[in-house]
Amino acid sequence: MSKKIKQELLAIQGSSKGGILHAAKVVAWAKAHRTSALHRQFEWNNSKAANEFRLWQARRLIQINIITEDGEPQLVSLSFDRPRGGGYRDVADVVSDRKLSEIMLKDALAELQRVQTRFQRVKELTRVWAEVKRVRTRHAAKQRPLAKAA
Repeated sequence: MSKKIKQELLAIQGSSKGGILHAAKVVAWAKAHRTSALHRQFEWNNSKAANEFRLWQARRLIQINIITEDGEPQLVSLSFDRPRGGGYRDVADVVSDRKLSEIMLKDALAELQRVQTRFQRVKELTRVWAEVKRVRTRHAAKQRPLAKAA
């Protein structure tokens, strides 16, 4: 994370009513301050930005609408596929393939780490984080013999 970006964001927050940082204010401030670190973080070409937003919308549509009758996601995006253009795979195909299932577990543990970092202070989730740690430890132990064999 850039210190300059953090400083700019906190300055915007500090000047906001109630101390709440609003995304719309960040965009407006960045647009008005062309030499700022924040300005460089945005795509200002409207055609490119519009296309990126439509891709984001398409991803959301896939996540929300392609679900099983139980409401579970039917498709999954794996980190493994993203460098090659991304895409979504059927969860059933992923869990039935050892390599893909392993990638999905790694992705899930990484996502849980991001969630834990965000919500670590919520006391009611302490048992959840302990269980995640247990799974992460067990997974790491299973990986060590594989690494030695390679």
